[in-house]
Amino acid sequence: MSIFQLIAFLFATFMIYVVRVKAKKYHLNKLETYGWYTVWAGFIVLAMFPNLLQGVVGILNFSRVFDLLTIIAFIILTSLVFYLYFEIKELKVKLEKSVRNEAFKSRS
Repeated sequence: MSIFQLIAFLFATFMIYVVRVKAKKYHLNKLETYGWYTVWAGFIVLAMFPNLLQGVVGILNFSRVFDLLTIIAFIILTSLVFYLYFEIKELKVKLEKSVRNEAFKSRS
């Protein structure tokens, strides 16, 4: 086991702990909780057994497994940023509407 694998394992284990704490405080519903558990368990499996992706790397013509994982990480991060951008826009509209309604109520 390399130092990278050990660090990745410890990081994923810590993240599973964080998910558990947040789930106990009811900040996450069951679907979100199990989704995050799946993500971090998958992270542990890929960190411990990186050769599992060798077949996929060959099919997609990547030179290394790391290249494939980097591309996947960028796709996931871009998708999350895109989703969060629209969630923030929606919250902004709701907040403006709420503030406007509260201002009209206080004027009356």
